[in-house]
Amino acid sequence: MTEANDSTRVMFYAHFNKFGRVDDYVVYQLEQMRRLFDKVVMISNSPVCEADEKRLAGVTDKLIQRKNLGYDFAAWRDGMDDFGWDTLVKCEQLTLMNDTCFGPLFDFGAIFDQMQSRGADFWGMTTNIALTDVLLDSRGRVTFAPTHLQSYFMTFNQNVVQSEAFRHFWASIEDFADVLDVITNYEIRLTELLAENGFTYDSFFDAPGFWGMTQLDKTQVDISAQSTGDMAKYNPGYTCCRPLWLLETVDTYPFIKTKAIRVVPAQWPGLREFIIKHTDYPVQLIDTYIGARYFDLWKEKDDDVEFLLHTRAYRLGRALLGPLRFVKRTVAPRPSHTGS
Repeated sequence: MTEANDSTRVMFYAHFNKFGRVDDYVVYQLEQMRRLFDKVVMISNSPVCEADEKRLAGVTDKLIQRKNLGYDFAAWRDGMDDFGWDTLVKCEQLTLMNDTCFGPLFDFGAIFDQMQSRGADFWGMTTNIALTDVLLDSRGRVTFAPTHLQSYFMTFNQNVVQSEAFRHFWASIEDFADVLDVITNYEIRLTELLAENGFTYDSFFDAPGFWGMTQLDKTQVDISAQSTGDMAKYNPGYTCCRPLWLLETVDTYPFIKTKAIRVVPAQWPGLREFIIKHTDYPVQLIDTYIGARYFDLWKEKDDDVEFLLHTRAYRLGRALLGPLRFVKRTVAPRPSHTGS
């Protein structure tokens, strides 16, 4: 890694794929982001094969492979430690991103410049309204989750990176085994911590400002119409529960959470139509993701495979991608593992 200077922009990109693959949408995403950064470091929490390493060589400056411990926050921690804090503090900006979104759907350079021009010390794409009385971690209920930037994309200016609060935060990162512990201890606390230390923040879509609410409780995020599955408009999971609403409401909002399609596959046809009509994003990247994912789940032959073959998600994937992507086969019975 070459020496950084005050004009350097660096991005640490956290990646994980349970099937040991680097999806095409990830390579495309890195290609688009590469134009904005002087250094791009990818930290993968899953193995990367030689063929994928070659694909990544043109869109990253370094690939770090590690065990899947601590999720994206531990991956970013290790990326920063490898890069070197003496070098990192000389950089103009530090961006943290992960692979949990498709996109960018629109010119991200214009979005980046717009957010930088607002003058905040750090910023992200979306915020949550503060929540009370919500179950958040593996150990039980916490009473308050402050307003915070969602962590799939965050940019920090040099004054933040040079601060003792920022460096101490990353030194404290543990390799939690439960993702809810990561969210509770790190994602929802980082914004509050930096704000308490005098730093200002902003987001491309500010949920509290948009809805005119700074805080709500559990009763306000229940399902508003169970017959249709519509979520209450203040639901903190709007990026996954209401992705089409977000795209239609926020001009040039650039991402779709992969979880939005994995958890509610029925959302994909409407999202697909929006992408084709309003963006230049290659929609086949998401088609391929859906097909590859469900084919891999089918091949796993686990206890859920028979159920999977009858789900709406599987039928949707098959309808979108055609029968050739789904090789017909008979699910073999699982062998008995009785002890001797």
